[in-house]
Amino acid sequence: MKFLLTLIACATTLTAAEKPNILFIACDDMNDWVGFLGGHPDTLTPNMDRLAKRGIVFDRAYCASPICGPSRAAVLTGLKPETSGVYNNQGTYIDKVPHAVTLPKFFKNNGYIVMGAGKINHAMGCVVPDNYHEYGPDAGAIGGPFTWEELNMNPGQKVDRKDIAGISISEQSGIIKNIYPGKVISRGTLKHTLPLNGIDNRTDRPANGYNTFDWGPVDVTDNEMPDGKMATWAEQKLKSNFTAPFFLAVGFYRPHQPWYAPANYFKPFEDKQLALPPTAKKDLADCGEAARQYAHYPWSGSFKTVQKYNQWQDAIRGYLASIHFVDAQVGRLLDALDASPYADNTIIVLWSDHGWELGEKEHWGKHSPWEGSMRVPMVIVPPKNIKLPANRSKAFASLLDLYPTLADLTGIPVPDGLDGISLRPVITGKKPSVRNHIVTTLGRSTFCIRKENYKLIRYYDGSEEFYDLKSDPNEFVNLIDDTSQAKHITELRSLAPVDKRYRQFIRYGQYKGIVHSDGSLEVCDMLHPKSGIGERRETTEDKPQIAEKIQAYLDTYKPTKNYITIPITP
Repeated sequence: MKFLLTLIACATTLTAAEKPNILFIACDDMNDWVGFLGGHPDTLTPNMDRLAKRGIVFDRAYCASPICGPSRAAVLTGLKPETSGVYNNQGTYIDKVPHAVTLPKFFKNNGYIVMGAGKINHAMGCVVPDNYHEYGPDAGAIGGPFTWEELNMNPGQKVDRKDIAGISISEQSGIIKNIYPGKVISRGTLKHTLPLNGIDNRTDRPANGYNTFDWGPVDVTDNEMPDGKMATWAEQKLKSNFTAPFFLAVGFYRPHQPWYAPANYFKPFEDKQLALPPTAKKDLADCGEAARQYAHYPWSGSFKTVQKYNQWQDAIRGYLASIHFVDAQVGRLLDALDASPYADNTIIVLWSDHGWELGEKEHWGKHSPWEGSMRVPMVIVPPKNIKLPANRSKAFASLLDLYPTLADLTGIPVPDGLDGISLRPVITGKKPSVRNHIVTTLGRSTFCIRKENYKLIRYYDGSEEFYDLKSDPNEFVNLIDDTSQAKHITELRSLAPVDKRYRQFIRYGQYKGIVHSDGSLEVCDMLHPKSGIGERRETTEDKPQIAEKIQAYLDTYKPTKNYITIPITP
């Protein structure tokens, strides 16, 4: 702290009155089940709702990718996946664009005191210390009150957890002794048997190391949860006497699974029949095999397993309770800010890295090209000297736009080379929108494009879906073969993103082949027993016979199309 105060005194001659402060609040895996978006009739988000009334709500805000790693990389760098090369959770932006000046570093370079806590980058805590002057509590063991050792499902395995400085944390480390499932936890007020929902996490992901597909109330206080500790830390920061403007980032982990929250946040949803998400029988009958893989193969667990164990209602209860819990932590920050001298000159941003589906499109989780995974809550509250002509906007907004928007609102020149666009003209009412379409990417060469009320999805095997979201907001009817929609389909196809690092994409059963611009072949297992649906790059080396099969097909038939499906033969 002594170092921080010295640095504050020396860093800049600017005062907080000259530049607005920034309170940057992130939630994880939070879809539109918040009051101000009306995504679920039973949700309870009074604090986020009061925040929404203070600023501008972007009703059509979308992530750059419905996966934590690439989404957060896009927010931090202002670069879309096709620019940065960050398409999945393997690694971070520093592995692909190490010289990118990230959002916190940008403000640090421009005289701001930059502080953070929790999950801002894709990690449980800080991964690039140089971005910040100070970093507070991390997200603990998957955001809950249990330790990594307690959540581990592999008896005999050693768990060694380290802090930001690389020092082992004894209370988070140890040898796994208890069996799983049926692991009894008896520590302080925690008297629980895991998993709380009774579902063995290995049902859907047999090689997964930690219990993540779980939900239920836990006997702890808010401050015994990592998110509660972050809120306490941030409250103290907002009581500080800063002599320069600050950028304070708080990355709450909830409502990311597992949906553990203090028991009092479950009580409003107990003994109540909760509304179920809209679904349709045989919803995917008009979609291709790639779509069915994304829908049915688990990210954490599958919708089929939720139904098998009759857990749909309890799971929704866990998700709503987790949102209710994180809403309370957001409220603590708002109260602390309002009680501080910075209340009138602080920009507040609330965002989620992507959504989450709880049965829509037969899917459970994120990592899909449908609205439940793509659409995100996004609220921007400008400083009080900027008057808002409207409280809501139908303009398309991307999480990519946060970086240039914050630079613009603080009066600092927006850096060149960002893929996002400043939303300041929309916020101030000078323009109704700054973009006429929006693109969200799901791995390499799977993406969706939205323009007006129309949406095109293209998968890495070339199969497509097209929806009119005005008449079909739940994406039940694929109109890709409807000739009356040809004009709109052609227009959206012309907006397809391009990454010149790759020239061909192949689907071979559960494997995805990627031909790089130099002709080399990379093969990914899309249905990975540990990591779930997604691009796992080790397949090229671990299963050479698959790579040989795909290469032989390419050598024999020399296909020139960008998208190829190799038939499975006995």
